[in-house]
Amino acid sequence: MHLSIDIIGDAFADIYFYLEGDMPTHGGDARLARPVHTVAGGSGLNTATHLSSLLRHFWIESNNKTGRGSFHVSLQTTVNENDEHGRLIVDHTREHQFSLINRRVSNHPSCFLGFNDSTNIHRQRGEKSTGHCAVIVSKGDRSFMTHLGCMEDFEGSHILAHSIDPIGGEKNVFSRRHVHISGYYNLAGFWNGALANKLEEVKKARGTEENPITISLVTQQDATATWDGGLIEVLQHVDFLILSEIETQNIVRYMGESKGDGKVSAMLEFAANFFNKKSPTTHVIVTLGAKGAALLFGGKCIFSQGTKEVDSPVDVTGAGDSFAAGFIYGFLSGLENTTESESNGIEKVALKRGLRWGCANGTCSVMVQGASVPPSKRSIMEMLDE
Repeated sequence: MHLSIDIIGDAFADIYFYLEGDMPTHGGDARLARPVHTVAGGSGLNTATHLSSLLRHFWIESNNKTGRGSFHVSLQTTVNENDEHGRLIVDHTREHQFSLINRRVSNHPSCFLGFNDSTNIHRQRGEKSTGHCAVIVSKGDRSFMTHLGCMEDFEGSHILAHSIDPIGGEKNVFSRRHVHISGYYNLAGFWNGALANKLEEVKKARGTEENPITISLVTQQDATATWDGGLIEVLQHVDFLILSEIETQNIVRYMGESKGDGKVSAMLEFAANFFNKKSPTTHVIVTLGAKGAALLFGGKCIFSQGTKEVDSPVDVTGAGDSFAAGFIYGFLSGLENTTESESNGIEKVALKRGLRWGCANGTCSVMVQGASVPPSKRSIMEMLDE
């Protein structure tokens, strides 16, 4: 079986600031514990990076006896390849072996038409830069300040509806196809029906009755604090909505006052009813940090998955993206590996496997420095055996 996975979303240059202590007061100063450094990041890029790693480590190996374990991962995003941040992202995609499909709209030539280091192309006057994000880490928690740059111009209509996968095209019946939307609230050009219209087109172009496409979506934080953007309209086309606990509370407007485990249970019950009324065909996965994750469907929590608590996490940035990559891999490989005798419960088995792999990959990622640095194969295997 060939897996064809298209990530559509944001890619940024993440500029890290690690503080020795608290955030500075207004007008004040604070010491940095280590030098400022810049790495490729963004929800879409992080997810594509982790998925490519999982597939190389596990999918190829599990299918090498049959020779059918091929895959293709691509990232549709917008970067200005002519600036330093854009070239950083281009180099990262090459290093981690997934395709970059740049959907930037510009009157200036793209460096993909023949750029190399010796051409010394610079960003043209008036062009928007590649998006970049200041990641401020203080006492294990992090805050963000984002300049969208050319990401601000990425619209739903710019998405390629047809697959560019040379192996897993629409007519390949031995290909399982998945599309993941990452960083919805960072992409205002996807809001208020723009993405919903395109996803309908994508499903018609890539899916068949015998082999339908599946779609997942991660919202990320909403800097506008409105938590809307027409998300509910999009969900009719989405099979899996993956949210953090905080994102869930804000989207469903949960105002419960209870504390501790009771608060989580009450919030999940409230959210399950909310999403069942708004989009009954969408499975909602809520990540709960050290407590694992829960899957909501049909107005109730149908599965939950615990995880190992990490005493001293190294870097929690991007843990949600690594969870999403683990869930997608676990679910898709679960569909493929379910035995014939389990066919009636194939989706149930695959969903449970998705939660298990999501929690394992997400937990392992917080023990690695950098949101776009995948954990080792060995650490994931050990986590799965816990």
